[in-house]
Amino acid sequence: MLFPSPLEPDDEILLVSPSSNTPFLVPSRLARGMAGLQASGFRPRLGRNAVTAEEPSKATIKGRVADLHEGFSDPSVRAIVSTIGGWASHQVLEALDVALIRKNPTWFIGYSDSTSIHLLLNKFAGVASVYGPALLPQFGEYNGPNPYSVHSLMEATSGKGFTPRWPGFRIDEWLRWDVDDDRARRITRSDDVAVLREGACEGSVMAANFETLMSHAGTQYWPDLRNKVLFVELSDSARQWEALRLVHQLAQQPGFNELAGLVLGVVPAGTGIAADVVHERLAQLTSSHSFPVVIGLPFGHVDPIMSIPVGAKARLSAKGQKVVSLSFGAYT
Repeated sequence: MLFPSPLEPDDEILLVSPSSNTPFLVPSRLARGMAGLQASGFRPRLGRNAVTAEEPSKATIKGRVADLHEGFSDPSVRAIVSTIGGWASHQVLEALDVALIRKNPTWFIGYSDSTSIHLLLNKFAGVASVYGPALLPQFGEYNGPNPYSVHSLMEATSGKGFTPRWPGFRIDEWLRWDVDDDRARRITRSDDVAVLREGACEGSVMAANFETLMSHAGTQYWPDLRNKVLFVELSDSARQWEALRLVHQLAQQPGFNELAGLVLGVVPAGTGIAADVVHERLAQLTSSHSFPVVIGLPFGHVDPIMSIPVGAKARLSAKGQKVVSLSFGAYT
């Protein structure tokens, strides 16, 4: 696995939109996101095709790929950050130049539909990436990005081993971008991380959005799950029936039986999903396995967001109902 150089203050970051044209639709949020990156110490730059009125389609693949290739070929760019998730990142996979990416390892950072690109980087390019914050959702917040989210991102790109801490709170309130997001959102205290199945493990990290991951089942981009610690989370548009089906589908996939460990993210607020029902089904489907299962980790569609280094080594220990120890190894 190739690990890009540590991300540092004053580094240049290229913003790309492989999945959605949302940045065009929320110009105020976009401007605030760029300011949020600057306030965090970075030098952000929009890709030439990152803001467009045209929805993702076959006609826009060339431009979206060009932005990604620019990020992986320009030595001044130290990280490529997705503006937001969406639904269309799978369209660019076959056009990406894996040899170029391997020649110039650069951090790719994003979550949700960006999962497709993480899968390609991990399986075909052998380049580490970060399942972490995006421009609009995190850096575009009213008061700027949450300090926890920025700190976690810097840890995940530092190259050093680290033990993440839980934030101890969530921001569940939903405000419409460029409509009523002109104030800070309300904070909810939380202690969501819990043990579903006890155990201890060590393995390579894979992190993904549940819906996007399962859309690649049966394709060449499906990851090798053997000896992986799999971090998987639901989107804020998921529904109860869909979540139960996804859990069942995952358990049928090649390599599931040979996972080192499984971590399910916080079920996003506003989905109407009864988290305990999903957890019960997951417990049933893993009852014959020996790997540890942890639920409620704050990554993906949650704020603040923990960054997960895809391709790093992780150690996970789960005891009792609430005792969870998680650490990531130094990059070598």
